[in-house]
Amino acid sequence: MADEKGKGALILIGVPIAVIASLFTVIILFMPGTGSAAACTGSAGTVNPANIPANAVAGFSAEQLTNAAYIMNAAATLGLDRDAQVIGVMTAIGESSLTVIDHGDIAGPDSRGLFQQRENWGSLADRMDPTKSATLFFQRLQTIPDWQSLEATIAAHKVQQNADPYHYEKFFDTANKIVTALAGGGSCASGTVVLPLSPGFNMTSGYGPRGFVVEGASTWHPAVDLQHYPNPCGDQIYSITSGTVTYVGGYQVTIKSPDGYDVSYLHMKLSDVSVAEGDSVTPNEPIALVGSEGPSTGCHLDIRINKKGTINEAVAALKAGEDLGGPPSTYGYVNPEQFFALFGIEPCPADSCHRQY
Repeated sequence: MADEKGKGALILIGVPIAVIASLFTVIILFMPGTGSAAACTGSAGTVNPANIPANAVAGFSAEQLTNAAYIMNAAATLGLDRDAQVIGVMTAIGESSLTVIDHGDIAGPDSRGLFQQRENWGSLADRMDPTKSATLFFQRLQTIPDWQSLEATIAAHKVQQNADPYHYEKFFDTANKIVTALAGGGSCASGTVVLPLSPGFNMTSGYGPRGFVVEGASTWHPAVDLQHYPNPCGDQIYSITSGTVTYVGGYQVTIKSPDGYDVSYLHMKLSDVSVAEGDSVTPNEPIALVGSEGPSTGCHLDIRINKKGTINEAVAALKAGEDLGGPPSTYGYVNPEQFFALFGIEPCPADSCHRQY
């Protein structure tokens, strides 16, 4: 730590239908930005932590760069820009050299983690978790008036309350190089992605072939199903990305991302849909309520992502139904869990989500 810190049961399994390509043109969606290297170096790109460069960047190892990726993804998830990512990485370099430190120092014996956060910041588990500790940092950064107009080191100082407000200045160029290197690679996925339901849901069906059959539904599932206990219709569904609504019909809403892939949400009543074709939406915007329309055994959200036509290289590289032996109705549809992973998101986190299939 650099001197003083601010103290500062039964689940009904839903079975979605396979969307037949002839019903509508399955286009594609995703977050702001093109997903190209150039776009990611100029915007808040996100990074797949599993695809970190093997070679050191600015003298930092793969383990340290992975922690930088978690910091960058935490900023993007909160809707913050590239400047915030650089500030976050810069601050963590100045506090821990991008390592998760499990001890404090004389000035802060209770300081822990990437940002050397003290006990009043949160639980030890949160402070030792790269994503959660970065989120805590960025949430405090957001409370600083006009932080975007401050020198980066001053903005960091106002969050960390370091004894020397210019302590972080010398790490700015290195942080900028790291953010550029990580967001500029083929694993870069630009923009913000969020989860479609509030926390605490279960995953009631996974992606790919499945052994149980519901009349009218596919035995090869090009989606995942999410559902809160106990099978509640009426849960709010949120758009996971920004984009344009391209289809509302039957029991489905499809939103096209600026990156060219489609995200489709299934099984809601049309009367519960709160967007219309042509509407622009943002991440976390309410779009519909969970329902049980169509081939289904209970209230749940079927969410599926089709990569056809995407200009996002990371999304395009994901294997789709046709690569995995799926029927024609699954072509272009990628595993949503792998899609979320590109943005550093676990769609069924072990501490809050159970797999019921």
